[in-house]
Amino acid sequence: MDKRQRIVIIDDNANDLAVTRRFLERRGFDVAPAQSGEEGLVLATSIAPDAFVVDYRMPVMDGFEVTRRIKADPNLKTIPVLMLTGSDSAQHVVEGLGAGADEFVTKGSDTEVLLARLRALLRVKNYQDELRRMNQAMTRDLQIARRVQEALVPEDSFRTDRVDIRAAYIPSATLSGDFYDYFLEDGSLFIFVADVSGHGLPAAILVSLLKSYIHTEATPEVSLADFMATLNDFLYSVSLPTQFATAQLFRINGSRLTYANAAHPAFLLYSREQKRTHVYEEPGNLLGAMPKMTFEEHTLNVSSGDTIFVYTDGLTDMRNEAGEFYPIDRVAAMLEDGRDSDIDTLYQRIHSDVLGFSPIEEFRDDIAFVITRFR
Repeated sequence: MDKRQRIVIIDDNANDLAVTRRFLERRGFDVAPAQSGEEGLVLATSIAPDAFVVDYRMPVMDGFEVTRRIKADPNLKTIPVLMLTGSDSAQHVVEGLGAGADEFVTKGSDTEVLLARLRALLRVKNYQDELRRMNQAMTRDLQIARRVQEALVPEDSFRTDRVDIRAAYIPSATLSGDFYDYFLEDGSLFIFVADVSGHGLPAAILVSLLKSYIHTEATPEVSLADFMATLNDFLYSVSLPTQFATAQLFRINGSRLTYANAAHPAFLLYSREQKRTHVYEEPGNLLGAMPKMTFEEHTLNVSSGDTIFVYTDGLTDMRNEAGEFYPIDRVAAMLEDGRDSDIDTLYQRIHSDVLGFSPIEEFRDDIAFVITRFR
């Protein structure tokens, strides 16, 4: 049997209160009567009604004030209020709407009209309650998925006998499509930075698949061009039609840096010997957009003190109050100015500069970046 819906009726006229109560009880409602606004509000806090029926004209606290207090109470504000007005006066309706009333019935009109409007309010409330329950369940699921995704991202610092790494992950939403990873495989260090299109659960799922694939398939022997080609086909086979990714993959063996690009933004390399920062921008195809795509592999020699900065496009898509985009030259200058600083100090400077650039509290896009300094 369905649970009977509870209605609080507030009316200072005892006769009208009794008539409305009997009518609604005969229509299957549980009714709690109150002869004043104060009494009705106290009653509501104890029984959590499904709706209020409130007379507009009452002494001490009239129906408008009762309604205002209901809508100001965090525990009651979502409960609909049907106001009984003394006439069809437009002024009463205006005042009632201003107080937060959801529906109006002229007092003394056909009781079936009262019933029909009350049931309409309750249907809307049921829909809203169901949406809130669904949203709460989705929020819980997203929070769990967020924790899972955060577990996929490695620690923000990493060290080997060859490099020091610091990384930042700044999501714009509960679940982000930006991703970085680094790991050792048979003496080779792999660094992977990617930006999956979109946000939310679909992007997070694709990120988890990317991580699993890279850790399973990346080896020191395979060509990075060939690896990116097989990764592209894998991503195409498991992603939604609208999903794709940009990415950069690096493999470090001693002083040899090999990399492949998939339509990802340029990376920066500060050369300690030359005392300047170089921008490496290589054309490349998107990952997962089309099958059977080809990619290129490139090689650089690196030395002690050299520093690589890899990032996702959320960084350069930020705008300041003047509407200017974040210029990557700012990072290049910080790499040069911080050439004698330890990597933690350099990281803190860049991270603070990024967070302080945009006046918007929530970033419009995800941001991830990885700083790698060679020893």
